[in-house]
Amino acid sequence: MANNVGIGEWIAASYDHGIPFLQQIPRECADFFLLNSQTAEFDAGEVILSGDSINQYFCVLQSGRAQICGRMMPDGQYNVIAYLESGACFGEMSLICNAPTSNTIIAIEDACTVLLLPKDIFIKFLDENPSVMVYLYKVTADRLRAKNKAFDDFESLSLLASAKVLPFVDFAQTMEKSRITGTVLFESNGRGGFIAFQDGQMSCAKCGKLLGPDALEELLSWGEDTLFKLDTHVMPDMVNINQSSNTTSLILDALRNIDEKQNTK
Repeated sequence: MANNVGIGEWIAASYDHGIPFLQQIPRECADFFLLNSQTAEFDAGEVILSGDSINQYFCVLQSGRAQICGRMMPDGQYNVIAYLESGACFGEMSLICNAPTSNTIIAIEDACTVLLLPKDIFIKFLDENPSVMVYLYKVTADRLRAKNKAFDDFESLSLLASAKVLPFVDFAQTMEKSRITGTVLFESNGRGGFIAFQDGQMSCAKCGKLLGPDALEELLSWGEDTLFKLDTHVMPDMVNINQSSNTTSLILDALRNIDEKQNTK
């Protein structure tokens, strides 16, 4: 991209998230970032940027790979939302919006090198180079489009799913990983019930007069002729499942109880 271009040229310029950040901005801007940034190195598993914290840096992943994570699950593991490749920038929205960070960034390779441009220098730079904001908007828009597409692809399953084609265990794990809030409605041979999820975690189950874990076991015991669908607009106003256990663990425990009951018959 040519130097000293106006906002119109930035809008018209092509954007490719696969090209490193410093290669998509004017040379003098890239030089500014390199000269004014601190350098830090992180090994696999180390937190580069903590979620819900006050961010003090605009970051550029110079080498290595990292993952964008949501909240920590009950088992101590983070829910992975997306991945960052070498050259990607992050941390800009919390600085621009003057708000805590929304996600946690964790290195997934040893010797990940990150450029850290202090907040005050970053804000001053944007004040003097407002056109760069257009590029940052494109970064944010690209991530939002990817997230929306993933959610749309997932919601397409809610039209109607068959347990014969898509086991509910797989469906529930997708709910958990995607942190979906909604109610999965079950139907089988005239019987009905539901399991509700809050941010991907089971919160409520009901099947006839059965509630909570008992209802969960009953629904999971139904055969391959079971049909289920997701409705993200319906949520019960009660919680009857222990949310300290993650969705996968709850399902495995329920399936184990079902097997034990069948073996004792």
